[in-house]
Amino acid sequence: MRGTRARVEGECNVTYRVEFKRSGKTLEWESSSGNLLDFAEENGIQMESGCRMGVCGSCKVKLISGTVAMETEDGLEDADKANRLILPCVAVPESDLVIEA
Repeated sequence: MRGTRARVEGECNVTYRVEFKRSGKTLEWESSSGNLLDFAEENGIQMESGCRMGVCGSCKVKLISGTVAMETEDGLEDADKANRLILPCVAVPESDLVIEA
């Protein structure tokens, strides 16, 4: 499934499907939903977190499929990147996603 775009008050609103594998929830993320950590918590999905700025790495989670944009990758080591770990506190979807949370 690909993301959809809809005009909302002169702005382009992008929507992606996000599946939280461990939690068994699949939700629709919209541009206005913010980062993946906030989005998860607002929908009753608990995720580890610390600094909430992408630095500490407490919220690392595996990206099973899809792509995200992250404001920073400071909290990730090279091995984390190779294993497709992301920092949901600073990540937003660029496609439909499946994450291990």
